[in-house]
Amino acid sequence: MNNLMKLDTFGFLAVTGRDAQKFLQGYTTCDLEDLDGGHVQTGAVCNIKGRMLCNFLICREADGFLLRIRRSLIEPTIAFLGKYIVFSKAALEDRSEILTCYGLTETADNFPQALHEMSQQDSGHLLMVSEAPRFELWSSENKKTGGDSLSWTQAELTEGIVWVDETSTEEYIPQMINLHGLGGISFSKGCYLGQEIVARMQYRGELKNRLHLGTCDAAVPSGARILNPAGKSAGTIIAKAGQAFAAVLRAGESEYLLEDGTVIKATESA
Repeated sequence: MNNLMKLDTFGFLAVTGRDAQKFLQGYTTCDLEDLDGGHVQTGAVCNIKGRMLCNFLICREADGFLLRIRRSLIEPTIAFLGKYIVFSKAALEDRSEILTCYGLTETADNFPQALHEMSQQDSGHLLMVSEAPRFELWSSENKKTGGDSLSWTQAELTEGIVWVDETSTEEYIPQMINLHGLGGISFSKGCYLGQEIVARMQYRGELKNRLHLGTCDAAVPSGARILNPAGKSAGTIIAKAGQAFAAVLRAGESEYLLEDGTVIKATESA
Protein backbone atom coordinates (compact mmCIF):
# COMPACT_ATOMS: atom_id res chain seq x y z
CA MET A 1 0.00 0.00 0.00
CA ASN A 2 -0.16 3.28 0.08
CA ASN A 3 -3.18 4.49 -1.83
CA LEU A 4 -4.84 5.81 1.30
CA MET A 5 -6.22 9.29 0.57
CA LYS A 6 -6.97 12.15 2.93
CA LEU A 7 -10.41 13.53 2.06
CA ASP A 8 -10.03 16.84 3.85
CA THR A 9 -13.02 18.56 2.26
CA PHE A 10 -15.17 16.58 4.70
CA GLY A 11 -15.86 17.26 8.35
CA PHE A 12 -17.80 15.56 11.11
CA LEU A 13 -20.87 16.41 13.15
CA ALA A 14 -21.76 14.30 16.20
CA VAL A 15 -25.32 14.18 17.51
CA THR A 16 -25.34 12.59 20.95
CA GLY A 17 -27.62 12.07 23.91
CA ARG A 18 -30.71 10.15 24.90
CA ASP A 19 -32.90 11.83 22.26
CA ALA A 20 -30.32 11.79 19.43
CA GLN A 21 -32.27 9.40 17.21
CA LYS A 22 -35.67 10.90 17.96
CA PHE A 23 -34.32 14.36 17.17
CA LEU A 24 -32.53 13.41 13.93
CA GLN A 25 -35.53 11.45 12.65
CA GLY A 26 -37.35 14.75 12.44
CA TYR A 27 -34.68 16.42 10.30
CA THR A 28 -33.19 13.75 8.01
CA THR A 29 -34.53 12.23 4.80
CA CYS A 30 -33.28 8.72 5.65
CA ASP A 31 -34.81 6.37 8.24
CA LEU A 32 -32.37 5.94 11.13
CA GLU A 33 -34.29 2.94 12.43
CA ASP A 34 -32.90 1.04 9.43
CA LEU A 35 -29.30 1.92 10.32
CA ASP A 36 -27.42 -0.93 11.96
CA GLY A 37 -24.21 -0.55 13.92
CA GLY A 38 -21.14 -0.84 11.70
CA HIS A 39 -23.00 0.30 8.60
CA VAL A 40 -23.35 3.65 6.88
CA GLN A 41 -26.39 5.40 5.41
CA THR A 42 -26.72 8.38 3.11
CA GLY A 43 -29.27 11.12 3.61
CA ALA A 44 -29.86 14.87 3.75
CA VAL A 45 -31.06 17.66 6.01
CA CYS A 46 -33.62 19.89 4.29
CA ASN A 47 -35.12 23.26 5.05
CA ILE A 48 -38.87 23.76 5.23
CA LYS A 49 -38.98 24.20 1.44
CA GLY A 50 -37.46 20.75 0.90
CA ARG A 51 -34.12 22.17 -0.26
CA MET A 52 -31.01 20.43 1.04
CA LEU A 53 -28.94 22.26 3.58
CA CYS A 54 -26.46 19.37 3.34
CA ASN A 55 -26.26 15.72 2.44
CA PHE A 56 -24.22 13.26 4.45
CA LEU A 57 -23.05 9.79 5.35
CA ILE A 58 -24.10 8.71 8.85
CA CYS A 59 -23.20 5.87 11.19
CA ARG A 60 -24.17 4.95 14.73
CA GLU A 61 -21.97 5.50 17.75
CA ALA A 62 -22.45 4.26 21.29
CA ASP A 63 -23.93 7.58 22.39
CA GLY A 64 -25.62 8.71 19.18
CA PHE A 65 -24.67 9.32 15.56
CA LEU A 66 -21.76 10.65 13.52
CA LEU A 67 -22.42 12.51 10.27
CA ARG A 68 -19.76 13.10 7.60
CA ILE A 69 -20.60 16.20 5.53
CA ARG A 70 -18.78 18.97 3.70
CA ARG A 71 -16.49 20.70 6.17
CA SER A 72 -17.71 24.11 4.96
CA LEU A 73 -21.27 23.22 5.99
CA ILE A 74 -20.56 22.00 9.53
CA GLU A 75 -21.13 25.40 11.16
CA PRO A 76 -24.24 26.27 9.09
CA THR A 77 -25.73 22.85 9.88
CA ILE A 78 -25.07 23.25 13.60
CA ALA A 79 -26.62 26.72 13.51
CA PHE A 80 -29.65 25.37 11.63
CA LEU A 81 -30.27 22.31 13.82
CA GLY A 82 -29.34 24.22 16.96
CA LYS A 83 -32.58 26.19 16.68
CA TYR A 84 -34.56 22.99 17.22
CA ILE A 85 -32.37 20.78 19.42
CA VAL A 86 -32.97 22.94 22.50
CA PHE A 87 -36.21 21.03 22.95
CA SER A 88 -34.42 17.65 23.04
CA LYS A 89 -32.05 15.84 25.37
CA ALA A 90 -29.39 15.80 22.66
CA ALA A 91 -26.30 17.80 21.71
CA LEU A 92 -24.44 18.85 18.57
CA GLU A 93 -20.64 18.74 18.39
CA ASP A 94 -18.22 19.65 15.61
CA ARG A 95 -15.58 16.89 15.54
CA SER A 96 -13.82 18.08 12.39
CA GLU A 97 -10.64 18.94 14.31
CA ILE A 98 -10.65 15.54 16.04
CA LEU A 99 -11.45 13.21 13.15
CA THR A 100 -10.04 12.91 9.64
CA CYS A 101 -11.76 11.27 6.69
CA TYR A 102 -9.58 8.88 4.64
CA GLY A 103 -10.50 6.98 1.50
CA LEU A 104 -9.28 3.62 0.22
CA THR A 105 -10.20 1.94 -3.05
CA GLU A 106 -9.65 -1.51 -4.50
CA THR A 107 -6.85 -0.10 -6.64
CA ALA A 108 -4.66 0.06 -3.53
CA ASP A 109 -1.81 -2.40 -3.32
CA ASN A 110 -2.64 -5.40 -1.10
CA PHE A 111 -6.18 -4.10 -0.69
CA PRO A 112 -7.55 -6.94 1.51
CA GLN A 113 -4.48 -6.80 3.74
CA ALA A 114 -4.75 -3.03 4.08
CA LEU A 115 -8.39 -3.32 5.15
CA HIS A 116 -7.54 -5.99 7.70
CA GLU A 117 -4.73 -3.94 9.17
CA MET A 118 -6.88 -0.84 9.48
CA SER A 119 -9.74 -2.72 11.11
CA GLN A 120 -7.36 -4.27 13.63
CA GLN A 121 -5.21 -1.24 14.40
CA ASP A 122 -7.60 1.73 14.31
CA SER A 123 -10.38 2.51 16.76
CA GLY A 124 -12.20 4.72 14.24
CA HIS A 125 -14.97 3.81 11.83
CA LEU A 126 -14.02 1.75 8.75
CA LEU A 127 -17.05 1.84 6.49
CA MET A 128 -17.81 0.46 3.05
CA VAL A 129 -19.34 3.34 1.09
CA SER A 130 -19.59 1.77 -2.36
CA GLU A 131 -19.81 -1.68 -3.87
CA ALA A 132 -16.93 -0.67 -6.19
CA PRO A 133 -15.58 -1.22 -3.47
CA ARG A 134 -14.57 1.99 -1.76
CA PHE A 135 -14.05 2.37 1.97
CA GLU A 136 -13.82 5.39 4.22
CA LEU A 137 -11.90 5.46 7.48
CA TRP A 138 -13.01 8.10 9.98
CA SER A 139 -10.09 8.23 12.38
CA SER A 140 -8.52 10.38 15.08
CA GLU A 141 -5.10 8.98 14.14
CA ASN A 142 -2.73 10.61 11.68
CA LYS A 143 -2.28 8.24 8.74
CA LYS A 144 0.39 8.11 6.07
CA THR A 145 -1.23 8.83 2.73
CA GLY A 146 -0.12 8.37 -0.84
CA GLY A 147 -3.29 8.37 -2.89
CA ASP A 148 -4.78 11.19 -4.90
CA SER A 149 -8.11 12.54 -3.65
CA LEU A 150 -8.94 13.63 -7.21
CA SER A 151 -9.33 9.97 -8.19
CA TRP A 152 -11.76 9.51 -5.30
CA THR A 153 -13.95 12.37 -6.46
CA GLN A 154 -13.85 11.05 -10.03
CA ALA A 155 -15.01 7.64 -8.77
CA GLU A 156 -17.87 9.29 -6.91
CA LEU A 157 -18.94 11.23 -9.99
CA THR A 158 -18.86 8.04 -12.07
CA GLU A 159 -21.33 6.56 -9.57
CA GLY A 160 -23.50 9.70 -9.59
CA ILE A 161 -22.57 10.75 -6.06
CA VAL A 162 -22.25 14.45 -5.31
CA TRP A 163 -22.04 16.44 -2.08
CA VAL A 164 -23.78 19.71 -1.41
CA ASP A 165 -21.29 22.47 -0.59
CA GLU A 166 -21.36 26.19 0.16
CA THR A 167 -22.20 26.99 -3.48
CA SER A 168 -25.22 24.68 -3.62
CA THR A 169 -26.62 24.58 -0.08
CA GLU A 170 -30.41 25.15 0.07
CA GLU A 171 -30.65 25.08 -3.72
CA TYR A 172 -31.83 21.57 -4.59
CA ILE A 173 -34.55 19.10 -3.64
CA PRO A 174 -32.94 15.69 -2.81
CA GLN A 175 -34.31 13.97 -5.92
CA MET A 176 -32.47 16.51 -8.09
CA ILE A 177 -29.16 14.87 -7.12
CA ASN A 178 -30.69 11.38 -7.30
CA LEU A 179 -30.60 10.87 -3.53
CA HIS A 180 -33.65 8.60 -3.81
CA GLY A 181 -31.74 6.37 -6.26
CA LEU A 182 -28.94 6.05 -3.70
CA GLY A 183 -31.31 4.97 -0.92
CA GLY A 184 -31.05 8.29 0.89
CA ILE A 185 -34.78 9.06 1.12
CA SER A 186 -37.39 7.09 3.05
CA PHE A 187 -40.95 7.59 1.87
CA SER A 188 -42.43 5.62 4.77
CA LYS A 189 -40.66 6.93 7.89
CA GLY A 190 -43.10 9.74 8.61
CA CYS A 191 -42.62 13.46 8.99
CA TYR A 192 -39.37 15.39 8.86
CA LEU A 193 -38.63 18.98 7.94
CA GLY A 194 -39.24 19.46 4.21
CA GLN A 195 -40.90 16.03 3.90
CA GLU A 196 -44.11 17.37 2.36
CA ILE A 197 -42.22 18.92 -0.57
CA VAL A 198 -39.98 15.87 -1.07
CA ALA A 199 -42.96 13.48 -1.01
CA ARG A 200 -45.02 15.66 -3.33
CA MET A 201 -42.20 15.66 -5.86
CA GLN A 202 -42.04 11.87 -5.69
CA TYR A 203 -45.74 11.13 -6.04
CA ARG A 204 -47.35 14.14 -7.72
CA GLY A 205 -44.67 16.27 -9.30
CA GLU A 206 -42.54 16.12 -12.40
CA LEU A 207 -38.81 16.24 -11.76
CA LYS A 208 -37.72 18.66 -14.44
CA ASN A 209 -34.22 19.26 -13.08
CA ARG A 210 -32.10 16.14 -12.72
CA LEU A 211 -28.51 15.15 -12.05
CA HIS A 212 -26.47 14.82 -15.24
CA LEU A 213 -22.91 13.57 -15.69
CA GLY A 214 -20.49 14.60 -18.38
CA THR A 215 -16.96 15.64 -19.30
CA CYS A 216 -15.51 19.04 -20.02
CA ASP A 217 -12.00 20.21 -20.90
CA ALA A 218 -12.61 23.74 -19.63
CA ALA A 219 -11.52 24.76 -16.14
CA VAL A 220 -14.97 25.62 -14.82
CA PRO A 221 -15.73 25.72 -11.08
CA SER A 222 -18.68 24.42 -9.11
CA GLY A 223 -21.47 26.93 -9.48
CA ALA A 224 -20.76 27.64 -13.17
CA ARG A 225 -23.89 28.07 -15.28
CA ILE A 226 -24.72 25.80 -18.20
CA LEU A 227 -26.89 26.92 -21.12
CA ASN A 228 -29.13 25.00 -23.51
CA PRO A 229 -28.57 25.23 -27.30
CA ALA A 230 -30.88 28.26 -27.41
CA GLY A 231 -28.64 30.11 -24.96
CA LYS A 232 -31.05 29.95 -22.03
CA SER A 233 -30.01 28.82 -18.56
CA ALA A 234 -30.26 25.03 -18.21
CA GLY A 235 -28.64 24.50 -14.82
CA THR A 236 -25.46 24.60 -12.77
CA ILE A 237 -22.32 22.53 -12.29
CA ILE A 238 -22.28 21.27 -8.71
CA ALA A 239 -19.15 19.09 -8.76
CA LYS A 240 -16.08 18.71 -10.96
CA ALA A 241 -12.97 16.51 -10.87
CA GLY A 242 -10.54 16.67 -13.74
CA GLN A 243 -12.63 16.52 -16.90
CA ALA A 244 -15.60 14.86 -15.20
CA PHE A 245 -18.45 16.97 -13.86
CA ALA A 246 -21.93 16.67 -12.40
CA ALA A 247 -24.64 19.23 -12.96
CA VAL A 248 -28.31 19.66 -12.15
CA LEU A 249 -29.87 20.34 -15.56
CA ARG A 250 -33.28 20.49 -17.13
CA ALA A 251 -34.01 17.09 -18.63
CA GLY A 252 -34.58 16.52 -22.32
CA GLU A 253 -31.35 17.86 -23.84
CA SER A 254 -28.20 15.96 -24.75
CA GLU A 255 -26.01 18.90 -25.71
CA TYR A 256 -25.30 22.00 -23.66
CA LEU A 257 -23.09 25.09 -23.69
CA LEU A 258 -20.84 26.83 -21.22
CA GLU A 259 -21.27 30.59 -20.99
CA ASP A 260 -18.25 31.06 -23.28
CA GLY A 261 -19.96 28.98 -25.97
CA THR A 262 -18.00 25.75 -25.41
CA VAL A 263 -20.17 22.76 -26.34
CA ILE A 264 -20.40 20.01 -23.71
CA LYS A 265 -22.32 16.78 -23.53
CA ALA A 266 -24.05 15.44 -20.45
CA THR A 267 -26.32 12.47 -19.83
CA GLU A 268 -28.81 11.90 -17.07
CA SER A 269 -27.46 9.95 -14.10
CA ALA A 270 -29.07 6.53 -13.64
